[in-house]
Amino acid sequence: MEKLTIPGTLQKNITYHSDVCDRHTYIKAGQEVVKPIQKMVIDGVLVCPRCELEQGDRELQEATQKEYDEFLKQKKYNTFYNRSILADNTILAATLENYHTEHQEERKNKQTVVESISRLRNGQVFNLILQGNQGAGKSHLAYAALRELNESGLDVSCLFVNVESMMRLIKDSFNNKESRYTENYFVELMSEADYLALDDIGAETGAIGTDKIATDFVQRVLYAITTTRQDKSTLITTNLSSETLFRMYDKKLVSRLFRNPKFVVFKETKDKRMNNIPF
Repeated sequence: MEKLTIPGTLQKNITYHSDVCDRHTYIKAGQEVVKPIQKMVIDGVLVCPRCELEQGDRELQEATQKEYDEFLKQKKYNTFYNRSILADNTILAATLENYHTEHQEERKNKQTVVESISRLRNGQVFNLILQGNQGAGKSHLAYAALRELNESGLDVSCLFVNVESMMRLIKDSFNNKESRYTENYFVELMSEADYLALDDIGAETGAIGTDKIATDFVQRVLYAITTTRQDKSTLITTNLSSETLFRMYDKKLVSRLFRNPKFVVFKETKDKRMNNIPF
């Protein structure tokens, strides 16, 4: 065996060996040809230097891929907290635990939401419609449901968007060229989210208690979002009845909002916000 001298600070004892490795090939004239690689003894261990190099490359690629996958997972996780659009920042504290139930309807609806979260975590695809009285806690439950999904350890992205606030930001971008909140930004962002909550549908038109019809602009944005979410689950909160929604919006849009629905309806629950007002 011929001893190999390694210059510099490399302190390994390396010698060439008479054995060769025949695992490596190259293409010559369209044919695969074996290229023998002389083995080496490195600190008493017989190895193929080419195999060692390839193994090192694989380990580096695997480590890099793992680091990148972790980055993407963290980016998805952060979507919920960094890119959601809220009308009321007090919703940030909303959890299932602090949604207090006093009456049968509240207990039943909270349980329905809990069961729906379990179904969503198991991969079922449906739209959860929280509908009914103002101040019943629909937004609270929708945000809390997304929080549960976001914290579940699943590799998913969650997003909560108040529709009225979104529409104002998009309109502002028309004259503010530095704003990132364009129509395309929201359509792309909300299309990519694994779980999306559209909060307070109908309020963006100022149509609560009226017969006002949603503008073409509002319908275009919502239609673009719902078109790309046919294979994903969406949570929807609204104070409006289904009849009113069908009157306000294009029937195709409402049909997509109500695709494969699970309704959580508040008819008896009182406005929880009134509990904090002194009389």
